[in-house]
Order: sequence, then structure tokens, then C-alpha cells
Amino acid sequence: MGRISGLVPSRFLTLLAHLVVVITLFWSRDSNIQACLPLTFTPEEYEKQDIQLVVALSVTLGLFAVELAGFFSGVSMFNSTQSLICPFMHGAFPSPLPPAT
Repeated sequence: MGRISGLVPSRFLTLLAHLVVVITLFWSRDSNIQACLPLTFTPEEYEKQDIQLVVALSVTLGLFAVELAGFFSGVSMFNSTQSLICPFMHGAFPSPLPPAT
């Protein structure tokens, strides 16, 4: 048996934490949309932001599924470079939504 690396568990925990955050954003979509809009907004503005958020979160979940499938299949599980990059990519970048004006 080889020595156990801390990269694989940290990558797994980072992936699961990212999944929890995305699911929480789906559940609290209404309050997140209202927070990014001005105090007075039209239903059209709300609908536009809602569509953008749903699309961004759906793309995030789709790419997350691809990454998780690659991780569990072993293709990228023990690749140390990938395991080092993954936690930074999931935690270091802000939301894909543009700022509200």
C-alpha cells in the first residue's frame, strides 16, 4: 500500500462543499436575485436575472457532474497536479454572474 496523500481527501471535500453551495444557491434563488437588483426593479429585470442565474447554476452543475465522474472513475483522482489545482479553482473564483447595475 502506498502512502495516503492529503490531496485526494481535500479535493473530495472541496468538490462536495462546492456542490452544497450550488444547491443552496438554487434553493435561495429568490433572495439572491433580489439582493443583486436595485431597490425598485421591474418584473422584466427580475426575470432576466433569474434566467441568468438558472443558466449559470445549471452549467455549474453540469460541469460539476463531469468533474465528479472523472474523479470517481479514477481518471483524475490520483493526478497530483489536478488535485492541487481543483481546491483553488473551486474556492478562489467569484460567482459567474455579472454585477447588477
